[in-house]
Amino acid sequence: SGGRASMDLIGLVKGKYTKDPLFGPVVNSPKDFQNFELKNDALYLKIQQDVRLLCIPDIMYNSRKVREIIIDEAHSLLAHLGSRKTLAYLRSHVWW
Repeated sequence: SGGRASMDLIGLVKGKYTKDPLFGPVVNSPKDFQNFELKNDALYLKIQQDVRLLCIPDIMYNSRKVREIIIDEAHSLLAHLGSRKTLAYLRSHVWW
């Protein structure tokens, strides 16, 4: 990752869902969205009984979209193995 500090992803997204067009309704009426779970101000999509994906709102961090940073970080973490492997990795950890 070129010397960049590892980002605290959960810390970045905690409490940042209310203004997001996709996730705002979920956090405002969680009982209407049974496939989501709000835990410690972080929102997760329930995939299976014990599998949760961290939901990533459309927010900025240091003048960049957090989603873009996540893609870059995953690509670097996987040693630039290509878009398919990066996408597969992301799909097993985050959702937007």
